[in-house]
Amino acid sequence: MNRKALSATLALFSLISAAAPARAYTLQYRDSSGIVARRWLARPIIVAFSSSLSSPQLNIKTGSDVIGAARRALESWSRNADIQFLETRSTAQTISPPNAGDRINLITVSADNAALFGSSENPGRTRVFSDSGGAIVEADIALNPNEFFSSDGTPGTYDLESTFVHEVGHLLGLEHSAVISATMQPRQAQNGLYGLPAFTQRSLAEDDIAGARTLYGSQAGTGSISGRLIATGLAGSSKPVFGGHVFAEDALTGRLIAGSVTLASGEYRIASLDPGRYRLVGQSLDGPVAAADIAGAGGSYAGLLDTMPPFRSVLRAGPSPSRSILVASDATTAVGFFVSPNPTPSIKPWLIGLNGELSTTVLPLEAGGTFTIYVAGDGVDRIPASGISITSPFITVNQSTVAEEQFDTPYPVISFQVTVDPYAPAGDYSIRLQTSDGEYVYLAGALTIDR
Repeated sequence: MNRKALSATLALFSLISAAAPARAYTLQYRDSSGIVARRWLARPIIVAFSSSLSSPQLNIKTGSDVIGAARRALESWSRNADIQFLETRSTAQTISPPNAGDRINLITVSADNAALFGSSENPGRTRVFSDSGGAIVEADIALNPNEFFSSDGTPGTYDLESTFVHEVGHLLGLEHSAVISATMQPRQAQNGLYGLPAFTQRSLAEDDIAGARTLYGSQAGTGSISGRLIATGLAGSSKPVFGGHVFAEDALTGRLIAGSVTLASGEYRIASLDPGRYRLVGQSLDGPVAAADIAGAGGSYAGLLDTMPPFRSVLRAGPSPSRSILVASDATTAVGFFVSPNPTPSIKPWLIGLNGELSTTVLPLEAGGTFTIYVAGDGVDRIPASGISITSPFITVNQSTVAEEQFDTPYPVISFQVTVDPYAPAGDYSIRLQTSDGEYVYLAGALTIDR
C-alpha cells in the first residue's frame, strides 16, 4: 500500500508578552499570586490601521481585501461580547519594541517587521503591554512578511481574516486554547489543507466566545464551573496538576462549549455558561494541541513542560443527561478532579485528518454528509471499533469501516466513517477513543459543523 505524506500546511501562532504575564483567560478572580486576568479597562479600544494595509507587500495576493479582513476580525469579537473598537489610521509600519510601548495599538502588514519573525513560519504575532495591575495598555499585531496571504482561499496561502481574528483575540488578552476547533488554538491551517479553503477560524467557536465574555461580557444570567485538578500518589500524597485540560460539553447535544487549562495551583474555571446540564472532562495535554503549544514564555504556563504529570482522562459526569452537572444562572458549580499519574496514558492521538491528509486543525463537516476521518497516534491501533465514538447523538460512527492506514508517521493511523444527521446543531464536537481495558481519551473539538 502506498504511504501517504503528512500535511505540512499549518503553522504555530505566537503571543509575545511585553510586561505583566498573561493569565488563563477563563480566570477572572485573583489567584494565589494576586494577579487578575489581563484585559482592557479603557473603552473603546482604539486600533490604528497602519498605512501598510492600504499598500500591502508582495506576500499578500493582489486584490486581497486586507482592510476588510481586519475590520471583520474586530467585528467578530465585538458582536459576541461587550467590546467596542474605534478605528484610526497611522503611518507607523513597525510594532513597538519590548518595554518601549507608544500606546498606539497598531495592526501592520509591513515588511519592516521581518526581523520580528526571523526564520519563524508563524503567520502573525501580537505584542501585548500591561501595567503593574495586569490591565492591557497597548497591543500591536504584525503579519509575517515572509509568509503568503490571501482573502479568497488561494491554496498555499494563509487566510487574512482568520489570521487577524486569532491575533485580535491575543490583543484582547486571550491565551491559546487547547480546544482543537477554537480560533484561539495554537495552529492555523493554510488554504488547501483537506482540499478546502481554510475559512473555519474566521468564525469564533463557542470556546472563544466564552473566553471573550468572561473577560468583557455581562455575566448576568450565566453560570460557571470551577475547581482544582489534583494528582494523588502513594501514601496519600497529592499535588496540583499544572496544565491539565478541562472542558465542558452540552449534555444533550454533545457540543463542546468551553474549556480551560489549569494553572500551577491546579485551578480551572469555565465561565459564561448558559444554564443547563454539562459533561465535564479532564485530561492531559497529549494530543493535537500539546503542552508545548500552550507553554509560551512569559505567560501563565511558563514552566509547564517541567512540571506537568501525564494522567488518564477523567469524566466527571455520566453519559446520560440525568447524570450530568447542573449549571444554574448567577451561580458557580464546584467540581474537583482527583487523578493518578499511574498507570500513565497509553493512548496519545497526535493528529487528525480528512480527505487523505493529516493535520492538527479542526475537521469541517457538513450536516447530512458522510466523511472518512483519520486519527494518528500512539496506541490508536489498540482501539476496537466499538471504542470509537463521537460525543453527540447527531454524529454516528460506522464501526464496520474502521481500518488501519499507511502514512509517513512514526505511529499508527486508523480511519473510520462518520455520518452527520441532517439536523445536527452547528457547533464543535469531540472524538472519543476507548481501549478494551477501559482507558479513554478525547480529541476535544476535533469536528465542527457550520459554525
